[in-house]
Amino acid sequence: MKGAGDPIQETRKYKEFTEERAKKLYGDLLLQYLKSGVSEVEADRKAKAIIRKQCSIRGMTPWPWV
Repeated sequence: MKGAGDPIQETRKYKEFTEERAKKLYGDLLLQYLKSGVSEVEADRKAKAIIRKQCSIRGMTPWPWV
């Protein structure tokens, strides 16, 4: 049993995040934000932020279009 002071070491295995998957996710997110009434510029900014976050948690450098 782990003690209360022991650090929690959790490693997750994420699916491969290819540029093709990133572009599909970007398109889906963009549509979702636009449907919710967000401006196109704001939807683009939010969708790209999520793509950058996904790259970050996988230790990847984002693509230039992000």
